[in-house]
Amino acid sequence: MKPKLVLTALAALTLVAVVSAVTLGHRHLSLNKSPAQARTFQVHGQVRGIDPADKTIRIAHEEIPNYMPAMTMSLPVKDAALLKNLEVGDNVQFELLVTDDDSWISHIEKIQSEVAAAQPATGTTRSLEELEAKRLRVGEVVPDFKLTDQDGRPIHLKDFRGKAVVLTFIYTRCPLPNFCPLMSKNFAELEQRLSKEFPNKYQLLSISMDPEFDRPEVLKEYAARYGADPKDWSFAAGDVGSLNFVAGLMGLYFEKENGLISHDLRTALIGPDGRLVQLWKSNVWTPYEVQRSVRETLTGHADVASR
Repeated sequence: MKPKLVLTALAALTLVAVVSAVTLGHRHLSLNKSPAQARTFQVHGQVRGIDPADKTIRIAHEEIPNYMPAMTMSLPVKDAALLKNLEVGDNVQFELLVTDDDSWISHIEKIQSEVAAAQPATGTTRSLEELEAKRLRVGEVVPDFKLTDQDGRPIHLKDFRGKAVVLTFIYTRCPLPNFCPLMSKNFAELEQRLSKEFPNKYQLLSISMDPEFDRPEVLKEYAARYGADPKDWSFAAGDVGSLNFVAGLMGLYFEKENGLISHDLRTALIGPDGRLVQLWKSNVWTPYEVQRSVRETLTGHADVASR
């Protein structure tokens, strides 16, 4: 009996070891799965701006075949060390990785100046410093503006007075997953959070930077894609004058280039009294973070709630 018990125990231990090895192997494959699934593009361009704090670099890049026309974009890096020894005006070659949910520069190096770099449309590039200097500051009243929503109805910012308003800028054809698509995914989660905690006390507003293409019917289809409830979440566009006015309030850079929009990101929280409460200048904010800011705005104190 004892030898049989010993053999049985050894067999069981062997089985556990095999299962563990297989599990660890699958886990290892899972951890390395994302880069393998990423599309990889080798691109030339010219550096137009560097932000080590946000780990982004603004590049006027050449056309990326089968993905994006030549344009100027702020692109993220996961390793800030990649930005060292780079200066505005440098001609660079970089590797852009794109997954379903993210995009980033994985490698970048200076190249000889004779390599052609994408050039911005003449007369259209606006100074980022000028936009930042002229934007609203926290505590200032946000002036009223008029847009047209996804149902073709005119809306004004003043229509939402008495509610906390969270607005962001998107366009429906945006190709980078961590730009407009991420803003819309975050708003979808934020809507679920706020509808439970503050029903009828908030409004989400996604403003299109591409009014020529993003007509009401296009915005309505896009809203349905993210499960937006029109009672709490409006998608809107306006004429060029209205769009430039709203974008200027938030210091948003955007330019039309080769059929798409070169742009950065702005998300703002406006209090029930119409004053600017907070402005997020990148895509690193989370729905929970904004929910907490909305809570503080509506209740007047920073109580802690579970996620």
